[in-house]
Amino acid sequence: METINGLLRALDNKVPASIAKRLEGLKKLNEKLVSARNEHNQNPTEESEEALEEIVEFLKDTQEDLLDDLSALVEQKNAERENLEARARKEESEAKARKEASLLKTRREASERRAIEERTKLELEKKQLEEKELEEKALESGGKTETEKKSGFGWGGLLLGGLALVLTGGAIKFFGNKR
Repeated sequence: METINGLLRALDNKVPASIAKRLEGLKKLNEKLVSARNEHNQNPTEESEEALEEIVEFLKDTQEDLLDDLSALVEQKNAERENLEARARKEESEAKARKEASLLKTRREASERRAIEERTKLELEKKQLEEKELEEKALESGGKTETEKKSGFGWGGLLLGGLALVLTGGAIKFFGNKR
């Protein structure tokens, strides 16, 4: 009976209804065994001894069957626990792998951005150097720099534009008064 109690503790006393009924039947058999022994001890006869032996044999068979069934339930519970632990480990490793992949992707993207920024910076510095060289060459040759050449309007253009505005305004006024 002690091993049955140990198996029940391993199962947290949670067993199917059919096994619970069989456990109740085992308790009743134990009670019958006690009463049969008391009867046999008070009045020992061959019939009481045979009845006692039958109860003992049936009790042993019932205990063995219950032990087998409870052992199978404990094994099943342990297997389920191992499966849950294995699944948890697998999910944890997959989550770790996803996290590492995400981190790797982020690092790769950051390094690509840095490389693009460095290339852009180098290209900008190269253009600035080229512009400085062109300006220096233009200054050495005595001509205007490229930026000065690009601006089509200078002071002279502004002066001529203003003069044209004044003259057209005067012409409009002159012809407007003759009417």
